[in-house]
Amino acid sequence: MTAGHRIRLYFLGFLIGCVFVYFLLLRGKNRSYWLPENRVKEQLMKGNLVYTEHAKCRMKCRNISEEEVKEILKNGSVNFSESHPHDTPCPSYALEGTTSTNKNERIIFSSCDTLTTKVVTAIDLEAEKDACECN
Repeated sequence: MTAGHRIRLYFLGFLIGCVFVYFLLLRGKNRSYWLPENRVKEQLMKGNLVYTEHAKCRMKCRNISEEEVKEILKNGSVNFSESHPHDTPCPSYALEGTTSTNKNERIIFSSCDTLTTKVVTAIDLEAEKDACECN
């Protein structure tokens, strides 16, 4: 048996093995949980939403409802450049998106444990300047 024949036989076996692995283990599985964004959103959705006083004030001032906050948490995307995942004791994440009422918003969430997720603040990205008097 020549070396070329051995290499062809090896690659044929390797290809058959790859096909078996795909059909037995990988086909039809949702592997999106591997992505950092989806892992962050899953962690935040596990906890009960708790609104800080600052967030309540900002939401009232900017006419952002709790349903819109939940919608952003579910359908929004994580803006890692505005997030602080290494803050101690609680990392914070900025989720952005467009709600069903066509408002472009950024909501800052913080999670110290798996039981609670705090809504830190709410920002209307389309507003030029707001006159909120929140501390």
